[in-house]
Amino acid sequence: MNFDDKDKEVLNNFLSEVEKSSLTGISEMQELWSVADLDSRALIEKILQINPTDFGFKGKKIKFESIPVDIIVIDNSKYAKEGEYTFFDKTYLPRPVYSAFSTMAEEFNKSYRNRELLVGTGYRSPACQIITLVYILAKIYDFDLNKTLKQVAFPEYSTHSSVSETAIDVLNVDGEPTDDDPQAFKDSVEYSWLKEHASNFSFYESYAPNNPDGIMWEPWHWQYKLN
Repeated sequence: MNFDDKDKEVLNNFLSEVEKSSLTGISEMQELWSVADLDSRALIEKILQINPTDFGFKGKKIKFESIPVDIIVIDNSKYAKEGEYTFFDKTYLPRPVYSAFSTMAEEFNKSYRNRELLVGTGYRSPACQIITLVYILAKIYDFDLNKTLKQVAFPEYSTHSSVSETAIDVLNVDGEPTDDDPQAFKDSVEYSWLKEHASNFSFYESYAPNNPDGIMWEPWHWQYKLN
């Protein structure tokens, strides 16, 4: 699928409207469409009709699960970059996933008292996953769908949209991974520790090198797994 100048304008305008809206990581689909005009909705729905297997994606669809009413809001997390603290947007985790991650983060902190395991991104509703897809398509990969679909999945395939087995994008206190150099996280002490210990807390590196889903290596991407 190719995007002409009008398509690019439509999607960039959509992202501008999203930025001005009150949408969150747990917004429902009707809330998403309320900020989308007819052109952007039609184009987004056209994108969602694409078969991701045509782009090398081999993952399975996730089961639909309603957003839990007791989902945990993670707010006011911050990281330091060149001596300046940066706060990042609130994110969400289902209570069991939050509990497991918190226990793991506490254990990590026993070995690295000046470091932290932070939740950069946790649960994303299908509506939020669509926004993420459009953002990465337009702002990161300059409307290259092939590159985009090697990093971000459609809502019904995204492990971030699984309630029972939520994936977490782990962030460290240095702000890694960044959009500019996401792979730098593989050289961090956080990644080394997670490789050795995360399985003890029911997390695993679901997008490891040469993973069967056809997704690029994401060393920051750790998924909660039920027994």
